Amino acid sequence: MREHEQAITGNHKADVRLERASWRDLRSVAAIQKASFRPGLAYSLSGLSVLSIFPGVVFLVARGDTLPVAGCVIADRHRDNIRIMNIAVDPAARRQGIGTALLRGVEAAFPTGDIVLMAEEWNTGAQALYEREGYLRSGSTNDYYGKGRHGILMKKTRQASHSTEVPRIQI
Repeated sequence: MREHEQAITGNHKADVRLERASWRDLRSVAAIQKASFRPGLAYSLSGLSVLSIFPGVVFLVARGDTLPVAGCVIADRHRDNIRIMNIAVDPAARRQGIGTALLRGVEAAFPTGDIVLMAEEWNTGAQALYEREGYLRSGSTNDYYGKGRHGILMKKTRQASHSTEVPRIQI
């Protein structure tokens, strides 16, 4: 495992590798989006294409031994926080540490700042994953995902770095 991959994945299985999404990954990511979210919430291929080149956005894919793209995460810096806009894992690769690796990949890519994300109220499995990784519920938004589909705001507070030099992680 290369050094920067170890920095991203931490103590996870060696068969989970995170890399920046490339153009060739976008069709697989779009398929994962479609399998993971209902229509209207999944990012389209064109939306993913824009996000993959947008400045300041970190777009990572997880690769496994059995799937060339097992999951993805899209994050940026927004209002003094790191915002996870989207995280999705292929249904065939769930409960194998992919989601955890993706969350930790965001932390490695953005070494400072609190991290926020929104989870659907009914998605207790995702909420449990986020809680295991140190996220706490910090609010809710009615109808965030559509009429009658509420969102739970979750936040991971991280200590400010005392170093004046910001470490750079190559992904």
